[in-house]
Amino acid sequence: MTLPRIAAVAAAVLMAAMPVRAGAIEGTYRVEGKNPSEGSSYSGEAQIKQTGQTFAVIWRIGQLRQIGTGVVIDNVFSVVFQSIVPGRPAGRPGIAVFQIDNDQIRSGIWSTLGDDVTGQEVWTASDRH
Repeated sequence: MTLPRIAAVAAAVLMAAMPVRAGAIEGTYRVEGKNPSEGSSYSGEAQIKQTGQTFAVIWRIGQLRQIGTGVVIDNVFSVVFQSIVPGRPAGRPGIAVFQIDNDQIRSGIWSTLGDDVTGQEVWTASDRH
C-alpha cells in the first residue's frame, strides 16, 4: 500500500471515529418507526435541543408525546424517555439508541422497561439548526 493511500485510509478511520460537534444534531427530524410487539408502523417527528451536556428530545407521534433526555458518546445518541398522553398516567420509561452519521441522527432501536423486544426508528433531518 502506498503512503498516500495509507494516509487516506487513516484519515477516513479518524473521521469516522470523531465525536459529534456540540449542537450538531439539534433540529427537527421526521420519524418512521415500527412497534416491537405487533410490528405496526408509525410516523411523526422528533425535536432535539441541546441543554448543556445533554439533549432534550420530544417525539410527536399522533396524539402521543414522548419526552426524553439524551447523551452523545462518539457517534451514538442514547435517550431515556417516557410517554405522555394528556389525561392518562405516564407510560413506562424506555431507552432508545441511535447511530449518528454526518452530524445527523439516522436509525436506531428502542425498548420500554420490562420489554424483551425492540422497536426500530429511522430519522430524516427536516429542519436543522
